[in-house]
Amino acid sequence: MRGKTHFTIGILASLQASILFNKPLSLINIAVCSVCSILPDLDTSNSIISNTILNHNLSKKFYKFIIYFLDILIFLISIKINDDFLVSSLVTFIAIIILEAKITHGFLRKLFLSLIFILLAVCIYLINGKFYFILSSIILAVFPWLKHRKLSHSLLAILILSFLLKQIEILTNLSNLCFFGTIGYSSHLFLGDLFTKSGIPIFYPFSERKFSLGFLRVGGALSNFLEIVFVIFLVFIIILTLIKL
Repeated sequence: MRGKTHFTIGILASLQASILFNKPLSLINIAVCSVCSILPDLDTSNSIISNTILNHNLSKKFYKFIIYFLDILIFLISIKINDDFLVSSLVTFIAIIILEAKITHGFLRKLFLSLIFILLAVCIYLINGKFYFILSSIILAVFPWLKHRKLSHSLLAILILSFLLKQIEILTNLSNLCFFGTIGYSSHLFLGDLFTKSGIPIFYPFSERKFSLGFLRVGGALSNFLEIVFVIFLVFIIILTLIKL
């Protein structure tokens, strides 16, 4: 399911949950729910949340700059060691092939995303921030390196997120932070990716078996159309719930 659909479903899920469980819904809770609804895809370097944190085009420019810089640096070192221009050029050419094979744009994006969250954790530590804020940032720094639809798309991930949000809720006195954050994250799994053909490993890491209740292929024309239909259906359910109340 596409990121924008997850995002929309997350907001609709927060509205429905607020009505059903009589939980007051604030702008902060809506924001937390919507962000958590796309958070599982942080393990994909080209997801909507990854691109929001780090612009794809910007990271591509960084990637080119780093590759060119390393190539020039290798050439200068090579020519410093060996005065033969042809030999230095050959060494540089081989280095370029190796570098571009090992240091891909995807790898660099993961590294940049991790560094952003690590830097955030360091900043929180320097201003004497609470431990759970630091721990949350460190966990997010690990996310980009996870295999897609593994730990991030499991019940264990929901439990970890709920625990962290509960601690942050207690520290900040923000009510229902854990409730709406968990609703948003769960909506990504059980109102979204569970209905795709590839499914999700609900019991990972205890079992890698993927469960699926659908046949949708993310990005396909039929899938995109059915996503719209599903969003309209959820809106209808919310309206129906309000009428019954």
